[in-house]
Amino acid sequence: MSKMSYIAYLCKEDDREALIDELNMSGLTKLTGKTVEEVADGFIKAYNNIKLQKNNPAFEKLNEIQTEMIKDATNKISAASIGIRNEDKEI
Repeated sequence: MSKMSYIAYLCKEDDREALIDELNMSGLTKLTGKTVEEVADGFIKAYNNIKLQKNNPAFEKLNEIQTEMIKDATNKISAASIGIRNEDKEI
C-alpha cells in the first residue's frame, strides 16, 4: 500500500493520532519546516476540502483519485486483517 493511500485512509477515518504516528515513522515532514502535527492537520484539512468540493469540476479528478486511494488502502487493510484472523485458526 502506498503511503499516500494510507494517509488518505487515515484522513477519511479522522484518525489524527495514527496519522501523526505514520508521518513520524515515514519522515515525510522533515523537509517541510513544520511540526508533524501541522502536517497532519494540513492533510486532514485538504482531505475535507476535496470532499467538500466534490461537485466542483476543478476538484472532480482530485476527489476521484482520493476515493481510489482510500479504496485501495481499505482493501489492503481488510485483506491483512483476514490474514491475521486466519493465523489464529488451526488447519
